[in-house]
Parts: sequence; structure tokens; C-alpha cells
Amino acid sequence: MRLSYLTIVFVLFGIFVCHSQEKQQMLFRIINAESKQPVPYATIRFANNRSGTIANVLGDFRIPIRYKKDKDTLIISCIGYSKKRIALNSLPQKRYHTIYLMPKTEELSEVVINSKDKKRLSARQIVIKAIENIEDNYPKDPYSYIAYYRDYQFVNERYINLNESILEAFDQGFQTHKISDSLNKSALYSYQLNTDFVQDTLLSSAIYNDSKQIKDGKMGTSIGNELTLLDIHDPIRNYKSGSFSFVYIFEKDFAKNHKFYKKGSIFLDDEELYKIEFSAKNDLTGYNHRAKGYIYISKEDFAIHRFDYKLYASRIKKTIFTVDVEYKRQENDKMYLNYITFNNNFFILPKGALKIENWKYIKEKNLFVIEFNRVLDTSIKPKTNDVKIFFRDKKLGIKDIYFSSPNTVKVKLKKESSTFLNQQNLDEIALFTLKLKNFKDIQGFEMGKSKVEGYQFRELFVQRVFLNKASNSNLYFVDKGKSLTEAQLNDLDKGEDYWLNSPLKTTDN
Repeated sequence: MRLSYLTIVFVLFGIFVCHSQEKQQMLFRIINAESKQPVPYATIRFANNRSGTIANVLGDFRIPIRYKKDKDTLIISCIGYSKKRIALNSLPQKRYHTIYLMPKTEELSEVVINSKDKKRLSARQIVIKAIENIEDNYPKDPYSYIAYYRDYQFVNERYINLNESILEAFDQGFQTHKISDSLNKSALYSYQLNTDFVQDTLLSSAIYNDSKQIKDGKMGTSIGNELTLLDIHDPIRNYKSGSFSFVYIFEKDFAKNHKFYKKGSIFLDDEELYKIEFSAKNDLTGYNHRAKGYIYISKEDFAIHRFDYKLYASRIKKTIFTVDVEYKRQENDKMYLNYITFNNNFFILPKGALKIENWKYIKEKNLFVIEFNRVLDTSIKPKTNDVKIFFRDKKLGIKDIYFSSPNTVKVKLKKESSTFLNQQNLDEIALFTLKLKNFKDIQGFEMGKSKVEGYQFRELFVQRVFLNKASNSNLYFVDKGKSLTEAQLNDLDKGEDYWLNSPLKTTDN
């Protein structure tokens, strides 16, 4: 099988302090009013301001508190739910708020081309019609959008190495190639490491070298730029060029490579959409893998609003990668990017597992210093029986164990053991044996575990679209072949209208 364009780029740059930011922000979570489950990727806009944000997969988002002071109104919309308006000045004085959305669906009505031709369209024909209408439904004129971008590793339900940015992407329109056209480019206004979340440089370093692998997949072309990687995984924008496995060239390959099923009618505000499930044909994926997803298409003009795709290993039902893309209709009735998220799994091979990196005995202080290769979970206080040290066959008595740094443990010997040891010839390190237990790294993995598994995320959420806007020659633009860590930052006019929509760590209910 071919898994194209999957790559990992190490990003660790800048400093960002979140505490002062949160004091000036209101935090929200959007919940399905019936199921009580989070509503992912809802669009949030303001009645008096054209900026906005997108909720994340957990339904979380944040906004500056000044919008409440300005008595603005939130307008929240999401495919499959009724639109909701919330006057911010009506909310109580607390930092965290829960918003409930009511589902809005109907049974699938008959699909016809026009009143004269009563021919019913199958799910596959609807998809083909949508692809044929891309040139009419998406912009051909230059435009730009300002967006919040982030990348991170997600291990054991924890955000690791969260990098965030505000950027502006300039696009000459769908008749141009998103990657190769030099006028399609991006400018960074900020790019920072959010130090309020867990940082693990050892994890970052490991997943960007040959100790990291994509489970059940193969590495494709190496791509050094995070935004380029995201752009490649947008099959709608790249409908005439190559995208990812089994979608390939969306215009000519997607419909023939998949099977399609009608799953009813669904709404975005008052616009009726067709929800169509699809799955890749087995002769393409083989029996070890499965690929499936959903595509949401307007009944009115066959515009594609959302495209969700997942590839997974069928035997163990383990996700290999997921792509979620949504486009939103603007005032010119064309469809513009609303968000795109791409994540792929990874695992670190044994050489990246938690182990002793180095150790030494300091005779003058009667203690051992043990250094680990990874950051430890220092909330677990070590006990004296968690470390056993032998010289030849004699077990040494341990008085105390404590952390001296996030990846270093010091072991103090009992007086009789240190006296014995100091009388020996200590030149032969091989005469020592160290046995450790109950130590864990910050991801929760114990000594001797063979691998660390998780997901690498890259996500972009549009905060504002500018129609008919050409690029500014005074800006510094991102090199499409290099990491964002190497990009030069720009100043942003009216920067208060855009903010880092960081994930919520804790809530004050």
C-alpha cells in the first residue's frame, strides 16, 4: 500500500506564558444537548466583528474577555445542529461556560437534478456531481485568511510540546496549484511554545528521527514545512493534484476508489446537506487496513462542506491517520477553508524507551547519581526498595532516594554500606549491578517498556477570511520547504482581533 506524504517535523521554539492570557479570556465547552457529548469543530463568530474561532475536537474554545465588555454576541453553528446566539453580557461572571447545542437532522429526501429530470441520484452520483462543481463553488480570485495554527504530540490524553501560531495564508484561487505556485504563501505573525503544557524534548527528538515510525505505514516524501504538510492533506483544495493514500487525485480517483452510502439529511443553519458515508475498496487497502469517512454535500449547489477521512489497521482497529477538513460559505457564496486537522500515529522503538542513561558513585557524598534518558514523573515519590544496588554479590543498604532534576535521581547509602563500598576498589564499573522498578516517565511508561505510542497533530483553524486580497510585498513569508522554526515573524495590525485558541487544561465550573 502507499501512504503518501506522511512525515514528522520537529518544532520547539519560543516561549509563551498562558496564565496571564487566561485571566483575560473566557473559556467554553460546547455540548450536545441530547447526548451530553462534546461537539467538535463548531464555528464561533461574533455579531459585531467578522473575526471568530473554531472549537477543537473536545468542543473547547476561548475568546478574549473584551468581547463581553463590548456586549458582543456569539453566533455558534455546526453541521447537524441548530444555530445558537448568546449575548456575552448575559453570561455570569465566571471563567468557564458550557454551551448546549440541539441536534438538527431529517430523513434523506429524494435528490433530483431538476424538476424536468426526475432521475434519482445515488450516493456515488452525488459525490461525482460535487466534484464536478468544485470549479463553480470555490474561489478563483485571490484571497487570504488569518488562522490559528498548532502542532503537538498527544500521548495518554495529554498535550505534549504544544506549539502555536497566528498566521495569514494568501491564495490565488483554486485554478492555481496550492504548493508549487509561488504566490500561494503564508506569513507568520507569531510562533511560540506554550510552556503551560508538558514539554518533553526527548520525545520530540525521538519522533523526528529513525526511532519513530508510523504504525502499519511507510514514510513518504520528506516535507520540512508543517503548513505544506497540512496543505497536501486537503483533497478539496488539491482536487487536481495528488493528496493522500486512496484519495490520491480527488477529481479522478476518489469516486472510483470508494463505495458510497446515503446516511440521511443533515443541516448547517438552514442549509440542507447530504451526509454520505464512504469506504475505500478492499482491493486497494488490502485486508490489513481499512479507510472510511464521511462527506457532507449541499443539496442546493453540491458544494462540499466537510470531508472526514480515517485510515486504520483493521485487525487491531488502530488509527493510522485522520484528516478532517471543513469549508464555509462566505458572503460571495463561495466556499473557503474553515479548518483542517491532520494527525498520524507514531510509536518510539526500544531505544527511545525509558532507561538509565548514565550513573556514577560520588564517594565523598556516599551517594549514587542516576540519570535517565527521559523526563520522569516526579509526582511519584520513590521508595527505598525501588532501587537495588549490588557490588559483586553484596546488596547495598539504601537510606534515601530523591529527585534532583526532572530526569535525575540521587540514592543515599546507609552508613555501613558506604563504609564498605569506600574500602573497595571501585575502578571496575562492571562489578556494580543496578535494578530499578516503579519509575515512570511523564507519559506514564515504566522502565523496560518497549515503546511509546501517541499521535502527532497539526491543526489550522481560520479566524477570518479576506475576499479579493492580494499578498503584501512587505511581509516575510514562510519557506515552504523549511520548518516554521526558521520563519521570520511579522507585525500584525489589529492583532487584538486574533488570539491563540489554546486547549483547555483545567476548568472552573
